[in-house]
Amino acid sequence: MSIRKIWKTKDVTVDETLLQACGNDKILAILLKNRGITTKEKINDFLNPLKMRLTSPDVFVDMQKTVDRIKLAIDNNEHITVYGDFDADGVTSTALLYLTLSKIGADVDYYLPDRDTESHGLNTKALVKLISKKKTRLIITVDCGISNVQEVYFAKGFKTDVIITDHHEAPETLPDAFAILNPKAPDSLISSLSVDELESLNYLAGVGVSFKLACKLLEMYNKEDFVHEILPLATVGTIGDVVELIGENRCIVSMGLELLRHGKHKGLQKIIESIGITDKSTLTSENVAFGIVPRINAAGRLDSPNTAINVLISQNDEEIDTSVKMLNDLNLLRQNLCDETFEVAKSLYEENKQLHSKSIVLFHDDWHIGVIGIVCSKLVEEYNKPTFLMTRDSRNPHIIRCSCRSILDINLHAVLSQHKNLFEGFGGHKMAAGFSFDENKIKFEEFRKILNTTIAEFSQDVDFSKSEIDVDMVIEPEDVNIDLINTINKLQPFGSANPSPLFVVENLILNQFKMMGQNNNHLKIYASKNSCNNIECIKWNLPNFSVPLNTNFNILFYPKINEFNGNTTVQYIVSDIHSEYIKFETDSCFNVKILDHRNKKDILAQIFDYIASTKKTTGIFIENPHLKKEIFANYSQFLPYCFDRDYNDVEKEQIMFFEAPSSVDDFKNIVKKSNANIIHLMNFGVSEIEIDLLLVKLSGMLKYAVSNLN
Repeated sequence: MSIRKIWKTKDVTVDETLLQACGNDKILAILLKNRGITTKEKINDFLNPLKMRLTSPDVFVDMQKTVDRIKLAIDNNEHITVYGDFDADGVTSTALLYLTLSKIGADVDYYLPDRDTESHGLNTKALVKLISKKKTRLIITVDCGISNVQEVYFAKGFKTDVIITDHHEAPETLPDAFAILNPKAPDSLISSLSVDELESLNYLAGVGVSFKLACKLLEMYNKEDFVHEILPLATVGTIGDVVELIGENRCIVSMGLELLRHGKHKGLQKIIESIGITDKSTLTSENVAFGIVPRINAAGRLDSPNTAINVLISQNDEEIDTSVKMLNDLNLLRQNLCDETFEVAKSLYEENKQLHSKSIVLFHDDWHIGVIGIVCSKLVEEYNKPTFLMTRDSRNPHIIRCSCRSILDINLHAVLSQHKNLFEGFGGHKMAAGFSFDENKIKFEEFRKILNTTIAEFSQDVDFSKSEIDVDMVIEPEDVNIDLINTINKLQPFGSANPSPLFVVENLILNQFKMMGQNNNHLKIYASKNSCNNIECIKWNLPNFSVPLNTNFNILFYPKINEFNGNTTVQYIVSDIHSEYIKFETDSCFNVKILDHRNKKDILAQIFDYIASTKKTTGIFIENPHLKKEIFANYSQFLPYCFDRDYNDVEKEQIMFFEAPSSVDDFKNIVKKSNANIIHLMNFGVSEIEIDLLLVKLSGMLKYAVSNLN
């Protein structure tokens, strides 16, 4: 493991007032306190989100001005275009407002930019098409527009009004739009709001702002019942944008999930069925986050977001079925691309760790712009550092585009704002952002130095070798039961700012474990403590497990009901494991540079040319005689460089591993004895196995094991 995760247990004391408000359920009181829900009014709203009252759309200063302009467009038969974005928030926002405007009789269409060729926000080429060919006279942006000062000015020059609905951070200079609905824009909300109301509105996703506008329009046209048709879209977009699921967002998501459970929205129901959920009454925010949202995003990442919006606005079963199949295929492709990109990015990082002490800044010509944001998140999880992945624009080779993700301690938006003069385009949040720059104006290496310097300034007190995880409480196995899960479910829906509760059980005894799954990369543990035996724990995506049987270990987990063969049990879904036998290798574990050549092909001649010309003393680790014979057939002069696990030669500056040592300990011993500061990892396999020799050797080993070792 790259970094140690520190479990930060919160204070579990609760006062009598809070305990009484929770019906004397101490665990519920602790969980609510940990989420900052401590007053009777907040507890009531939190535990009864379906009964919460949403703030009026009129909290936006420009709301009446906006709906009046839309009504004028409808009355004068002006063409309206909803201009959206290609991610789940942008696509659901577009679908929601398009369906609403269609419902009230507008002449409306929509426009979704192409991620690969246009990127986020308004662009003048698209505006020219809309104004000249579509004769658009009113453009309403959703989930974008707040940074498009020049583009709005351009549209106004053609007597086309622009209404901006957005939720992203507002720049110092706002576009001169007809109206702006954005809770983060200065003076956009009425002054009489309470602090809680302001905070709640600032958490809205782009689709949440669109939903407010839709509600006002439906009220104006006496079609309020249509709210139930668009709420599922607001739910999916809100979850998809990973905004805080508290306040209004909690209410929107709860109501939308309830409608989805009862079969609302034809297209989303088809996606739910395609991901294998047969009992829709069990649908959760996690199902949406990990099942529906990735499929909608996959269309915009790898193909066209129009495939996703077809599912959301169409009423034609055949068209929806075809589009859902395409979304599933694209999502599978997206998963494969992410895995490949992650491995390449890890390799680039490991080759030059000295360049990435406080941030990871990588560039690759062949990366797909649609997946690098996801890979950024995986690298942040792996290494606990702000990560910037860049690739070349497919249409403009001199333009470099970047997706980036951060850690809680470093505000990405603040970091990038210091260099906005270098960007061709820029936008985002504290934790996630994107930008582009012109390589003709600034080279990648220079830009990387600038980013690294700024990150270093922002992170002087940050320890990157470990990350903290908030733990709700330490608990005993006898308390992990169906009642606990029922208590936890009162906190649904889970998401940002209201994560699924995490518990710790200490001093479990390991009885048994096995690796499972198609690639043997998931772990199942059977453990015991006190009178509780056969405690079943599952840890996903753990490539190895080094804890001996009958030893103690601690787990961080959340409980889940498991139904199998008619039996209902509680499983521990493990997030992290602590044991004295689990070691954490940080960047400073070896003071060496590791170069990974395992993905390179046909480089044998280059390798031996390098060994012959380099001034560095070199050793070659290789033990298999057949592999040695094959590789060195034409390079016998380099055989003296070779050694095996019993290495006791003079020190070497670099070691080339032409095959893997038999164990991690052997690898460490070789590096230690050689005192090498450069490690090369090769990947060569024997082209043909001599089976007779293998069987002779294996039988000899078996005979020795029986005769000498009993």
